[in-house]
Amino acid sequence: MMPTDRVERALDEGGLDLLVASSLENVYYTSGTYSVATKGLGEPSFCLWSADAGGPYLVMPAREGSSLADNDVDPAGVYPYGSSNIYRGESLSATDQRVLDVQEAGEFDDPIDALVTAIDDLAGGPTVAVERAGFDPDGFVRLSDALDGYDLDRAADVLHDLRRVKTDEEISRLRRSAEITETSMEEAMAALEPGMTERDLANDFRSRVCEKGGEPLFLTVGFGERTAYTHPLPGDREIEAGDLVRWDGGCTYENYCSDIGRTYAFRSADPAATQTYDALYAGLDAALGQLGDGVTTGDVYDAGVAAVRESGTESLAEFDPFHLGHGIGVEIYDPPTIVPGAGTLSEGMVMCVEPPYNELGMGGFLIEDEVVVTEDGVEKLTDAAETLPVVE
Repeated sequence: MMPTDRVERALDEGGLDLLVASSLENVYYTSGTYSVATKGLGEPSFCLWSADAGGPYLVMPAREGSSLADNDVDPAGVYPYGSSNIYRGESLSATDQRVLDVQEAGEFDDPIDALVTAIDDLAGGPTVAVERAGFDPDGFVRLSDALDGYDLDRAADVLHDLRRVKTDEEISRLRRSAEITETSMEEAMAALEPGMTERDLANDFRSRVCEKGGEPLFLTVGFGERTAYTHPLPGDREIEAGDLVRWDGGCTYENYCSDIGRTYAFRSADPAATQTYDALYAGLDAALGQLGDGVTTGDVYDAGVAAVRESGTESLAEFDPFHLGHGIGVEIYDPPTIVPGAGTLSEGMVMCVEPPYNELGMGGFLIEDEVVVTEDGVEKLTDAAETLPVVE
């Protein structure tokens, strides 16, 4: 799944001699390597692609050599740094030897020293684009000071552009991630009983995600009046008949994200809540109907907002969300965002479309579906209910 052609094209079109990724997500995207020490302990990893020498080249903790085997990655080169607590035994498998080779190749005590050496080795010219997200402030200052004579450009936009359109394999992972989240929410709601708390429901969801092979990523869920909060953290509020239940959550599957919003009523639905849901679904449906290759984000936003405003629901006559959705991939928010002026959609993008509404004293609603943009429309990865679902 290595995006070799895309990276090489970006280097050429941008006139770049070297591209350096530093965030967990972009190092994974450009190299296929996901480091636990980077994610959990903040130990930097970097991926480098060279216009002259190709790639990927990795700067990584020496003790993370096993991640190359676990991710089935064979980089063009590795610059390990730091020490390791792995010792040589008497009988080594091929994988054991590979892990040991990475460890013993580590000649750097410090990640910035390793990165500077890698840049000097691989940059065939002065123009180096560096993503800054994976550096602490002191680290980037040290890098800049050590690279006197190079022209350092920002790489964030280059990397985001690389990730906009998904490959078939990426779409397959995103489809499975969305399926895990959607079915886990549905099953957890079906098991909801009087006396259960938001925390009980959230834990049930997380358990179901893990059982299906996903990894819980984020979750907000609220009952009743707490649904009006943008991100209610699951607490001890018990479910009551007539409550709304508002979800916003997702998981990762093989490092690809899902992000789905759902709203339910428990045992019975207030007519005003039903009317609000219908209006928001009309906005979702209109926005989805606008999607397609070459359509602007502003066109999608305007169609969804107009449908909500024109639904006849008085409280939504001036509906004005800060966005109507976003792309999704190795991060929850991939470009573009569905707002006016954010660009044009392309076939193969995967988008989350979501008309939200929160009203203190009444409740909050979120209906969010994931779709793949096709040449003339969308393929739905999830499918929200057209009317407010009531769980008995």
